[in-house]
Amino acid sequence: MEQGRAQPSTYPIHLEAIQAMDQQPQWVGIDVSKATLDVYLRPSAKRFQVSNQTSGIAQLIQQLQFFEIQQVILEASGGLELNAAQALQEYGFAISIINPRQGRDFAKASGKLAKTDRIDASVLAHFGQAMQPAITVLSSANEQALQEAVTRRRQLVEMLTAEKNRRTKMQGKMQQSIDAHLEWLEERIGELDNEIEQLSQSQAEWHSRITLLKSVPGIGSVIATTLVAVLPELGQVSDKRISALVGVAPFNRDSGKYRGSRTIWGGRSSIRAVLYMGTLVAVRHNPVLSIFYARLLAQGKAKKVALIACMHKLLRILNAIVRDRTPWQPPVVAD
Repeated sequence: MEQGRAQPSTYPIHLEAIQAMDQQPQWVGIDVSKATLDVYLRPSAKRFQVSNQTSGIAQLIQQLQFFEIQQVILEASGGLELNAAQALQEYGFAISIINPRQGRDFAKASGKLAKTDRIDASVLAHFGQAMQPAITVLSSANEQALQEAVTRRRQLVEMLTAEKNRRTKMQGKMQQSIDAHLEWLEERIGELDNEIEQLSQSQAEWHSRITLLKSVPGIGSVIATTLVAVLPELGQVSDKRISALVGVAPFNRDSGKYRGSRTIWGGRSSIRAVLYMGTLVAVRHNPVLSIFYARLLAQGKAKKVALIACMHKLLRILNAIVRDRTPWQPPVVAD
C-alpha cells in the first residue's frame, strides 16, 4: 500500500449490464498504482477497479472479454504497469504504454485539470480514441533479461565513474574504502559483460544484428548490444520514427515571424548517451561522418550542434544497415 493512499474501494461490476451492452469498439484506459488498476471503457462509460495483483489482473481480463476491445492504454508507471500489460498482450489485446506527460498534457488540453485515479483512467481512454497511439510490443523473457543486464551494466559504470571522481578528494582510509568499492564494481561489470555476451549469442537474430552494427566505424560491442537490447525498433521503422524514439530529431520552435533554434528532447536517454560516445569516435574514424562533421564546423556550427547532427546521421545509417541487412561499406574514393 502506498504511503498516504486510502484503502481503495471496489467499483461494482454488473455482469448482466456488461453482457447486454452493444458490441461497439471500446477504448480502455487503465490508471495504474501499486495497489490497484482503475479501468474506464469509452464510449460505453463502464468503469471498475481491480487489484494490481495476479488475481486482479485475471479478473480484469475476464471482464474485458465481454467487450469488443479496440486498444488498451496505460501510462508508464515505473514498471508497475508491466504485469498487467504483459498479461493483456498475451491474451491478445492491443496495448499501448504511453509517457505520463502525454496523458497529462492531453488532460489539460481537454480541460480536465483535476487529477484522480478515476479521472486519469477516463483521460487515457479518451487519449487512445482521439490519438490512436502506436501499439506497444513488450519484450520476451530473454529480451527483458538482456535489457536488464545492459541497464544494470550502465548503472554500475556510472557508479564507477562517480567513485573515481570522489577518490581524488579523499585520503587515507576513505581512499582505501573507495579503492575496494572500485575493485568490486569492476568485477561486477566484468561478470555482466560475460552474461551479456552469453545472452546476445543465445539468439541468432541478436548476434546477426550486433555483427552488422559493429561493422560501422565507431560502433563497438557495448554500443551494438545496447542498441539491440534497448532499441528493438532499429531497422523496423522509418528514419524519422527512429530519430523521434531516440530523441535526436530536431523540433522547430517557430511562431509568426519568430524563428527559434531547433532543439532535441524526449526519447530514450540511455540510447542517446551511448550513441553520443559512438559519435565522438565516428567523427574521427568514420570517413562519412568525419567529412560531414568537418563541413558543419566549416559552416560555423558549434561543436555540440555538429556532434548532434552527426549522431542523427549515424543513427540513420545504423537503421538502414539493420533494415537492409547489409554490413557497412566504406565509400569509394575516386582516383
